[in-house]
Amino acid sequence: MEKTKFAKLSLIFAFALVLLFLGWKTFWFLTDDAFIAFRYVSNSILGYGYVWNAPPFLPVEGYTSFLWVIVLDVVWRVFNLEPPKSANVISLIFSFAILVLSSFFILKMNLNRYLNGKRFLFVSIFLVFLLLNRTFLAWTSSGLETAMFSFLLILWVGVFIFVKKPVFRAGFGALTASFLELARPDGYLFCIMSIIMILLIFLAERKKGVIIYGFMPFIIAVAHLLWRVSFYGEWLPNTYYAKYDGIWPISGVIYFSSFLLEYGLWFAIILILVALVGLWKSRPDFETILKKIITGKKIELKYLDVLILSIVVFTLFLHFCFYTFVTGGDHFEYRVYHHILPLLFIAFLWSLSKLRCRFKVTLGLLLLQIVISLPIQWTHWFLTKDLVTREQTHVMRVAVSPFFPQPLKPYAALFDSMQSWLILRHVCMRHQEHKVFWQCQTNSLPPRAIGSIIPQDDCPIAGVHCVGVPGWVYPHMYILDLLGLNDYVIARMPKSRHPLRLMAHNSIAPRGYIESYKPNFNVYYRILSKRKEPLTMKDIDSLEHYWRKKIKEILGN
Repeated sequence: MEKTKFAKLSLIFAFALVLLFLGWKTFWFLTDDAFIAFRYVSNSILGYGYVWNAPPFLPVEGYTSFLWVIVLDVVWRVFNLEPPKSANVISLIFSFAILVLSSFFILKMNLNRYLNGKRFLFVSIFLVFLLLNRTFLAWTSSGLETAMFSFLLILWVGVFIFVKKPVFRAGFGALTASFLELARPDGYLFCIMSIIMILLIFLAERKKGVIIYGFMPFIIAVAHLLWRVSFYGEWLPNTYYAKYDGIWPISGVIYFSSFLLEYGLWFAIILILVALVGLWKSRPDFETILKKIITGKKIELKYLDVLILSIVVFTLFLHFCFYTFVTGGDHFEYRVYHHILPLLFIAFLWSLSKLRCRFKVTLGLLLLQIVISLPIQWTHWFLTKDLVTREQTHVMRVAVSPFFPQPLKPYAALFDSMQSWLILRHVCMRHQEHKVFWQCQTNSLPPRAIGSIIPQDDCPIAGVHCVGVPGWVYPHMYILDLLGLNDYVIARMPKSRHPLRLMAHNSIAPRGYIESYKPNFNVYYRILSKRKEPLTMKDIDSLEHYWRKKIKEILGN
């Protein structure tokens, strides 16, 4: 890259970093759920490994991201920074990496002759779009692994689409997929699809290194799976059993529709679909290519990139379908669509190029997309940013339609109705609610330094519904997670039938389960009661094995 171009690009990224930092500071928050991972890291530091409760309680995998726990653990050990202090800084770094990586997609992608010389301008517009997007800004913090996962996913897309050296493409793509598996269980999808693409690369290139270096990184994912089974005794994380309550497509459709309305992304999607229809008419002969794949014949290089691109897009579509039509969205505000934002804008620019749009038309449409995306999201932010009490933000639904002019009221009212439907069911809970809840939890509990010195005589146990912050504040306390995320037995119980189905809040303990552990501590009032009959370490060990056997019998029947 020429020095002048490098200087311009550096200036663009420097300005973007400043804006990103301001957005990060504005939306800075931690979720209660983030402290769940923090407690696992704390127990690792204390020498117990990645467990929720120290022995004699049996290990349970109640965190979402193994890689995130590892990163926080390493940072604590190396830099002496506890997770509540380091997590959001790490997320900020990954968020900036997303901006830079996605911008290079624009610099590398094929554009028509009208647009080719305007790449730096398109990068700038792209950065403006993301830095004005509430979902992107919200997940620059939170304490969760969202920014890290999105970066890895976008990196995976970039490696397979833009890298042309076959061995590096296969090896680095497989490595990225393995890290995605470490980051979230849905990373297995990317591992499977990576294997398919590596085999296609081999059929086209006929280089042994593609197979050797392409399959070697999957040792990481396999090793993680085997470790999970050996340590936790399960193939899937405990969170899967706690949260999954059957497919919920109606929730997912409303969740995605709300996402489209809030950010006006229906506009970009329409033009992307128009471009795809045009490309379908000039598609290659997939039947002939498929026959060559089945028979193991060499694939022409001109078809390889088309196949790789098709598989990458199909993988993203499957990932989208899983979170939309199977799980029904997410408890958090558009968290599972975080990575879609940069990829969709890039796809929008690509579609305008394929439609042979000239520069002024392309510029106008890109800017129009940004303008369409602004009114609802920032009206909602303005109406909610000063709500600071739990009473104001509990199941927070704020109507934006009264603040829109008459021609736009129906559009905004439709968004309001979708938000109300979702949030009443604990889906798409907004940033401000989680921020205030974390603050309320923190203000209601003692500092960790105080919680660490609670007497450990008589095995103190507390039963808690929202366990994140309490689990961090009381590192030596045995805590029963009444919602089941960190409890083997409760997670596997049949879900309660609430009049309104609630996302990830339907787990109930079996009769006598909580009582058998004789909980004797109130985390909020710091009241430690003396039991009539003592509870010993041996008693806890017996209870753990008894209830795990019992739940398997219940499920077996």
